Amino acid sequence: MQSLAFHKTILYSCLIVSMTVLTTGCEKFLEPDFKTQVTEDVVFANDANAQAAISGLYSNLSTTTAFNGEMTRLAAFSADELAYYTTVLSYDQFQKNQLLPDNSDVKNIWDNYYKAIYQCNTIIENSSTSTGMSEAVKTQLMGEAKFLRAFCHFYLVNCFGPVPLITATAKEKTADAPRNTVEEVYTQIKADLTDAMNTLPGDYAITGAKRIRANKWAAAAMLARVYCYTKDWANAEAMATAVLDNTSLYSLQTTANINNVFLKNGTESILEWDRTPLSATLEASIFLGWFNYFGYFDHTMLPTLINSFDSNDVRKTNWVKTGSTGSGPYKYKTSLGATENYLVLRVAEQYLIRAEARTQQSNISGAQADINVIRNRAGLDNDNTMTDKITAMAAIENERRHELFCEWGHRWFDLKRWPSLTAPATKTRADDVLGTLKTTWTSTAILYPIPQTARDANRNLTQNGGY
Repeated sequence: MQSLAFHKTILYSCLIVSMTVLTTGCEKFLEPDFKTQVTEDVVFANDANAQAAISGLYSNLSTTTAFNGEMTRLAAFSADELAYYTTVLSYDQFQKNQLLPDNSDVKNIWDNYYKAIYQCNTIIENSSTSTGMSEAVKTQLMGEAKFLRAFCHFYLVNCFGPVPLITATAKEKTADAPRNTVEEVYTQIKADLTDAMNTLPGDYAITGAKRIRANKWAAAAMLARVYCYTKDWANAEAMATAVLDNTSLYSLQTTANINNVFLKNGTESILEWDRTPLSATLEASIFLGWFNYFGYFDHTMLPTLINSFDSNDVRKTNWVKTGSTGSGPYKYKTSLGATENYLVLRVAEQYLIRAEARTQQSNISGAQADINVIRNRAGLDNDNTMTDKITAMAAIENERRHELFCEWGHRWFDLKRWPSLTAPATKTRADDVLGTLKTTWTSTAILYPIPQTARDANRNLTQNGGY
């Protein structure tokens, strides 16, 4: 495992202190190797400096590809959503579900999510021991850092399965950390999100109403997803309901305004990464870059996805664009960041989570009501197929596929977590769908390989099956 040692540099400009936590790799996995111009005692000496530190963490997330489009792109290749128009070895491995442990994009996910976790742990540890910060700011920053730590562990465990659970910065605890079980990782994720939900404010006052930092409801929304993934259906429903009941902050965009979903600070947004006016989201850049200049897409949506939309579905007419080589995702529409941030959590997912949780608790009518909210917003009639768990789950899969396509890996994770319809005891939905679509599919491909560089640096890391 490549090291996740960190260099922290504090930059001062004019009369305003700005602080960005930068990360680089060194010799050992998660072994801290500080070479700082300003020590942590200064960083966490007062509220202003500490606030700048967490702003630096958010800035790192919004500008690092692993958090700003790559999860969408790579997981869409792995699933049944995207193909790359030309040949790129790394992308071909995702599309064929034949990844190698030295794949650079797999390494990018692993390294950068653990780097962010280290930054979170640094903020948590130093905020808790600071004598110069106010209690209110300590609570705020620790809550946000715990949310982001849980967020990172969530994506790691869903990409790689059992992974090291890192909650400290000390090298003796992290350098040769073994893989924790999936259950252990999820237990910590739930604890972090619960702490964040119980301590963070329920508004966006700290950012002047911009939805660019985690609050109580972002934590609740992530908890709803985590409970859904871990089959805690009652809590999944409760958390999703808590978010959806907060109608003063959150509501779906209308059918006529469906393109407003991905605009900055809209009512459907729960959390987004801030983009500067001259810096587009990576998804806009990678999906629209070639189209805007040459009229074709180098990332094309698979015909099976395109053809699965109802002809009257406004999501297809507004969120898909066609060029000379095929159709591409069109959720983000500009090469500049003046009007669009990168949407991380949004309201529509909460309806879909609650529909699934209600289905699994045999509340089919309640699930159908939630699905109809999503369908009606898409310009479609009410569902008339949901009569039992099997038909309800089919309807939910259909709506998740069309609402959340090419967005943060939702489809890939869904196919991995749902049981097969033909052999539920031994297979997953990925076997049903991808086994039919791709001749190169094998069941072990539902987990990405542990990067070889990570295993080289950490003797305790085992490899996933099939690699």
